[in-house]
Amino acid sequence: MRKVVSARDLDRAAPQRRITLLADSSRVPVMPGEPVLSSASQRWEGFLLERHLTDLTAEFPEHRHTAIALSLQLNASIQLEWKSASRWQSVVTGAGSMLVHGCSGSSQSILNGRYDRLGLELNPAHLAKLTEGRFAGAMIDFVDRWSFSDERLEYLLRVLLAELQLGAPNGRLFGEQVGNAIAMLLARQYATVKVGTYGISGRIPPARLTQVLDYIEAHLDQQTHLSDLAETASMSPFYFARLFKNSVGVSPHKYVTMRRIKRAKELLQRSSMSVLEIGVRVGYLDAKHFRGIFRREAGVSPKEFRSLQS
Repeated sequence: MRKVVSARDLDRAAPQRRITLLADSSRVPVMPGEPVLSSASQRWEGFLLERHLTDLTAEFPEHRHTAIALSLQLNASIQLEWKSASRWQSVVTGAGSMLVHGCSGSSQSILNGRYDRLGLELNPAHLAKLTEGRFAGAMIDFVDRWSFSDERLEYLLRVLLAELQLGAPNGRLFGEQVGNAIAMLLARQYATVKVGTYGISGRIPPARLTQVLDYIEAHLDQQTHLSDLAETASMSPFYFARLFKNSVGVSPHKYVTMRRIKRAKELLQRSSMSVLEIGVRVGYLDAKHFRGIFRREAGVSPKEFRSLQS
């Protein structure tokens, strides 16, 4: 017997901060039950990532998404049925199949099979900020696409999944850069408004670049958002990340890591602080994580580096 999923059913299962849709005039989680993995605790700016894994036979009454929704079937297969233009359509999707929903349309759908999907909810306001008016329209939206493939989007989504599974060891800045790349790729390839021209070979003006580098130096002990750096340069985050690499030779995430390790080396040489305290001073609250990053960048552990300097 097919289960009809109501807004009340979904609402009972909703933990704090979930990917949501609007059904029966209520904001409800996109899937019943808790996700097996969620980026809610990472607080990546502008988007939320969830993985759901369940055997499902369910009918979803008319609903619409409250943000831009992208999902990827990771394994197995599931049958999707949806109502479009007053008629039902159906497709069986396997690993690598994706779907995207905008904010303006409504739909009905039926799911049947092994639901193993990675979902990303993108805040439209965040996308508008990223694109910084480079679209020829007042609103960026997407026509529903129920089954398509895109190797680049799949790759980036799997990078985020791996990062989340490992506990986001590369920090907030890295996750946000990958998420913003997904957002921009979506906008360029699938938005319903025409994309404008992006400068891809330019550089950040010297005065602005100096401000950004000074900001990084002053905040090495803190978690830095890509948007913080972009705001310092008066640019959109995506545009800033590309021009920063053109200007400096490495991504913002890599540059921050390099500066943190350089500062850590200086403290190891010139102070008697413990490795744990030095890690905190350069933005790594977890000692094991700090030692791993230091060894990767310096070739030796912090303790070995200090011994070599004595």
